[in-house]
Amino acid sequence: MSKLSPGEVESLSKLRKVVGNGSKLLGAAAHSSLTGYSFIVQEDTEITVMQVNGTDVTSDYGLGVGVTLKGGAYIVIPEGSAITDITITSGSVIIYNL
Repeated sequence: MSKLSPGEVESLSKLRKVVGNGSKLLGAAAHSSLTGYSFIVQEDTEITVMQVNGTDVTSDYGLGVGVTLKGGAYIVIPEGSAITDITITSGSVIIYNL
């Protein structure tokens, strides 16, 4: 196996930022210690708490009690940040990890 050139290493590093470290299905529950950069809603879903880097941003994203996200909604946070906690009261999402 040959060694990667510096350009190839940089390209793989950039690709890793796009692809992340996989994904996980999150159902109705409180989830913590997350490292997500985005999620896709799988069905009608209510999210009552969302924290980015440990700070509550629920209302910043228009989420909360009585707000239903429709299946297919795609939520992305700013680069360099991570979704650290999320409470789903109904429905499910697939979260994509950094």
